[in-house]
Amino acid sequence: MAKNNIAHLEELHKEHSELINNYKQCFTSPAGEQVLKDLDAAYGNRSSYSSNPYDTAYKEGQRSILLRIKSMIKERKED
Repeated sequence: MAKNNIAHLEELHKEHSELINNYKQCFTSPAGEQVLKDLDAAYGNRSSYSSNPYDTAYKEGQRSILLRIKSMIKERKED
């Protein structure tokens, strides 16, 4: 059973590494950097707060996508 767990963890690590590499390829190309810059301008430096909680949740969802992309690119650069 331990061998199955190790094999499963190794497979998950491999899949995660491939996904990180895909993020890097996509968002460090000239076109990807331009898209990331646009997303950052649109969603990165603004408040998510609204008096309407649904608007707040929606805006925070937009921001979380940007943070995910940045996190994946940063993670790859540190490997």
